[in-house]
Amino acid sequence: MVTMQVARKKSHCKVLGPGLRSVIWFHGCCRKCPGCIADTMNETAVYETICPEKLADWVSENKNIEGITLSGGEPLMQPLDELAKFLTLVKRQSDLSVLCYTGYTLEELQEDKEMKNVLLLIDVLIDGEYRQELDKGQRWRGSGNQRFHFLTPRYRNKAGEWYAANERQIEIELDMNGKLQISGVPSRDFINKLTAELQRREINVDFS
Repeated sequence: MVTMQVARKKSHCKVLGPGLRSVIWFHGCCRKCPGCIADTMNETAVYETICPEKLADWVSENKNIEGITLSGGEPLMQPLDELAKFLTLVKRQSDLSVLCYTGYTLEELQEDKEMKNVLLLIDVLIDGEYRQELDKGQRWRGSGNQRFHFLTPRYRNKAGEWYAANERQIEIELDMNGKLQISGVPSRDFINKLTAELQRREINVDFS
């Protein structure tokens, strides 16, 4: 049975899209953008396999959220029929918005006929590869070449505000095993400095 590969889930997050959101980091990416903060996560074999129904059930358990954010990794490298089924179930059960990060451009995705069913279920697509030299602290975007595509009317009136915003926020959690998990879009410089300090203190870090 074909299933999706999920590296991490977070039920409530305020730093990866508008409002309070559930975030899913899918495992694996073939792009290997220099400076990517999720490179370690993409290369590890640590992930769970999950079917669309179970993932949709997990989303439905998360109360008071405005939407879900798909990150990774590369969400659109997952089996597209499984991803479309998952998003269809979410939309059928709720009015949640869907925001998706991808290293592909929208133009590249539109050339793939199988991608159409997935794009129809996404409200906002943030596209484009990560380019470290264009990382200037843009809100919700890793680098300035990445674009917001409002594929549905939802949030379309926010385009000017979102492009103009240059502040970034991150969320940091320390679990009972001493593992630090960071959510958001921190800069590579921030990651390098934090990693060095935490390694000195023997704390493991998961950047997603």
